[in-house]
Amino acid sequence: MNECQTEFKLIFEGNQPTLKIDKFQQSLPAGFQVIKKDDGIYVAIKSANVEDQQSQYLIDRELDRHFFLTNVKIKAAMIRKVVSTCFTSRWRIQEPLRDDIWPQNWNYSLAVQLRLWSIAVDSADVMVKIILLFQIIELASPQFQPYTDPTQAPDPLTECKFIRHLVAHAGDVDRPQLKLYCEYIGMPPVMMDITDPDYYKIIASKVSLVQGEAKKIIESAL
Repeated sequence: MNECQTEFKLIFEGNQPTLKIDKFQQSLPAGFQVIKKDDGIYVAIKSANVEDQQSQYLIDRELDRHFFLTNVKIKAAMIRKVVSTCFTSRWRIQEPLRDDIWPQNWNYSLAVQLRLWSIAVDSADVMVKIILLFQIIELASPQFQPYTDPTQAPDPLTECKFIRHLVAHAGDVDRPQLKLYCEYIGMPPVMMDITDPDYYKIIASKVSLVQGEAKKIIESAL
């Protein structure tokens, strides 16, 4: 079987600092190769496919670590073998203000919830979106129904809590109810691994549930 690799060009924020290639290479996992070319620095990653999306996640997390350690912001741009262009536009369904609208009776939670909503709806990162949306739910101090039967769907708010736990934590699942939920969605009792496409697909399909519950909570306070 031929071995594939996915190649990325490193794009530095601002002026490119001096990067010690040998030390940078030393910091990376096996299967990563740092390459210096005339037009910049590249990283090639052994992968299952050319232009492998999992490799994008793997290099991004290494660069997040590098930023934390050095305060140097670097982005990884995948080198495409087949290039296509498209025009992308964002649209929203706009709604008029209600006839009975009055000045808002503000409280601390509502102000924070609306700010979280504003950030979350524009986030393209599934994990970040779920965490922000669940914070809206959590600020309402809801009652979470216990979950005991993995053949049945949990109460929606309880399911939102389980989804948030799976994306916000790492390692094995040790909470009994969360183990039952993993059984319900057909995944092993471990926290979400974004490199597992099946697990990612399941969690991504739950974003609309968490967003819908967060929206209900804000609407009830407006």
